[in-house]
Amino acid sequence: MNKTLVSIAVMAFAGAASAQSSVTLYGRIDASIASQKTEVGGVTTVDGGSLIRSGAHTGSRWGLKGSEDLGGGLKANFQLEQGFNIDDGSASSARQFHRQAWVGLSGGFGSLQVGRQYSTIDNLYTEHDALGMSGYSAANYAFGAGTYVDSSRIDNAVYYSTPSFGGFSAAALWAPGENKNGAAGTLKSLTGLQAMYAQGALNVGAAWESQRFNALADTTAWELGTSYDFGVAKLFAQLEGAKNDATNSKDSGYQVGIKIPFGAPTLAVSYARENLKTAGTKVSTASAYTLMAQYPLSKRTYVYAAYLNGKTDPVVGATTRQTNYGLGMVHNF
Repeated sequence: MNKTLVSIAVMAFAGAASAQSSVTLYGRIDASIASQKTEVGGVTTVDGGSLIRSGAHTGSRWGLKGSEDLGGGLKANFQLEQGFNIDDGSASSARQFHRQAWVGLSGGFGSLQVGRQYSTIDNLYTEHDALGMSGYSAANYAFGAGTYVDSSRIDNAVYYSTPSFGGFSAAALWAPGENKNGAAGTLKSLTGLQAMYAQGALNVGAAWESQRFNALADTTAWELGTSYDFGVAKLFAQLEGAKNDATNSKDSGYQVGIKIPFGAPTLAVSYARENLKTAGTKVSTASAYTLMAQYPLSKRTYVYAAYLNGKTDPVVGATTRQTNYGLGMVHNF
């Protein structure tokens, strides 16, 4: 595997040196000194002390992307992206390009992509979160406790997005499960829809997603969100909900956030909360708040300090509390 990756990287550099090539080698490294502590019923269950973490804020990754002009405004495009751990040099998944792996066409009709790529729900979660649904995001913690856990990236996906019409755009995703005779619970198909208006300081969008399983009932989820940049501050807000027909459970939640620039430094604050019900009866509430400060050292490098405080409070049972701290640096290349 390592020999394959080295060969790909060498070919990318060779291609980049050619005037006819549009292939780009890129990446991001997120390294931090951090700590994570979990308490259940007031008793500490996890406390690793000081940690050297990779991707605690935004995943460390490297990738290849490029396009070829086919004439008449038509282009062939691709992207291959793999995550890694900067603390020990290992791959973050057994898959070679687990973050993204797709090929497609784009032109006046919009774009069509086939392969492993981001879901419609995840696209808008990211747009409407002050921390971009990253590792220290309050929404990432709170929304993950519900009936529908966003898988972020979808295998075997066909994704179509329209051009922007005066700020309006739409997208659709479909992924066959590729195993109609699979065991109960095997994914039969996934469908996602997305609509967004982005013009100037305003961004408004909505997304919907449905998962169908063999021998089990469907699950569905939706998101409605917005952001507005006032210059002195950018506000974020979103609502979300989901239901799982197999377990007769539903969740609903919200997130609010703000990002404030202080010259070069930026401060982001967010709060998220989600309620889970089964058969109409409340089961638990998950909530979290986050503080993050960033300071740019250059156009490609910044340092950050982050704090997340999360709580899952069941109606029956002990409360779980989690606190995360991090002091790190992100370098893009």
